[in-house]
Amino acid sequence: MTRHSALLRAGVVATFSLLAAPWAQAEDKVIKIGGLFAMSGPGSYFGVQDKQGIELALEELNRTGVNGYRLEVRYEDSGCSPLPATQAAKRLLDQYKPQIVLGEECSDATLAVMPLMEQVKVPLLNAGSSSIKITDPGNPWTFRIMPNEVMQGVDIANNAYKRLTARTAVLLYENTNAGIGNAKVFGDTFKSLGGQILADIGFGRDVNDFTAIATRIAGLGKVDVIPTYTLEGQGLRITQALAQAGVTRGGEGHAIQLGTIWLPFGFEQKAGKAALGYVRIVQFDPTDRREIVQSFVRSFKAKYNQEPTHINAHAFDQIQVIADVVRRGGTDAQSIRDMMGTTKGFSGVTGSVEFDKSNQNIKMDTIHYMETLPDLSWKALSWN
Repeated sequence: MTRHSALLRAGVVATFSLLAAPWAQAEDKVIKIGGLFAMSGPGSYFGVQDKQGIELALEELNRTGVNGYRLEVRYEDSGCSPLPATQAAKRLLDQYKPQIVLGEECSDATLAVMPLMEQVKVPLLNAGSSSIKITDPGNPWTFRIMPNEVMQGVDIANNAYKRLTARTAVLLYENTNAGIGNAKVFGDTFKSLGGQILADIGFGRDVNDFTAIATRIAGLGKVDVIPTYTLEGQGLRITQALAQAGVTRGGEGHAIQLGTIWLPFGFEQKAGKAALGYVRIVQFDPTDRREIVQSFVRSFKAKYNQEPTHINAHAFDQIQVIADVVRRGGTDAQSIRDMMGTTKGFSGVTGSVEFDKSNQNIKMDTIHYMETLPDLSWKALSWN
């Protein structure tokens, strides 16, 4: 090799090194986020919609970066159940080594993975599980955006008694931590206001025929409200059975079904006329005129050619909360946990976030009530 060619080669290498160094540095500045979501089983609609909301948020944030960092998510199927959720969490922690993990939607699955997160000191940010056990008495590594079952149950019971003037109720719920807990809080609050619980009915996730239960309720006399806590599949069958038995307004009966965020948007179209008059809470109101909400709706429709759901929205907000933490200096598991604990004044598409000492969001504007109309559209009820 001649001296000239050697100098030329050295110059090329030096130039490449100068160009490559910033690229390598940028690639190293990544916030790794684990996603524990049900992609299979009865709660699979959660995972599909969670991923849509997350991918939209990542696309928008990573165009410019977040405080010099890029956000990255790796998903694992947690199955809406303790065992697969635990296995999925171990895969994420062992193989991916995230700085923070999102999930799960189902309370039993969330409760199963919480000890793992605390053991390895990786924060868990939850948006969809309602069991009070998640944040009471508290876990320093678990945060929850949505109101817990007590906050939800008290609010729904108060609105049922005071706004709907309900005096009698039947509790319908799946036999899980979230189902039992939500129903108990509603029942205790409703009775303390002067209401009466005519029946308390729990069932397993393997139950598919609700004819007998609907017939039993039809024989109880005048029932004003039926708070129902279940996933979409059973929720559809319950709603249709109650209408067929002439119990609810969808079957020209008297009772109003009340529901929680477990049901996705589009439930009304699947349930048909049986859903008429159903009042339930969602974490997102697309008719909200705030620009942050309308911008999200426009972006979501442009990317997916469909209307966003409340599950899409709360997944989108999970990423936005993490981005807010990174902007304030959170870069590793410990600093992300510390910064997240000081979150106040965050305003997302679902509502506000401010964590208390048990890492529970104390803001109630993430609860939005809606009522199914005769044409199966729904109207927002300004109750919060």
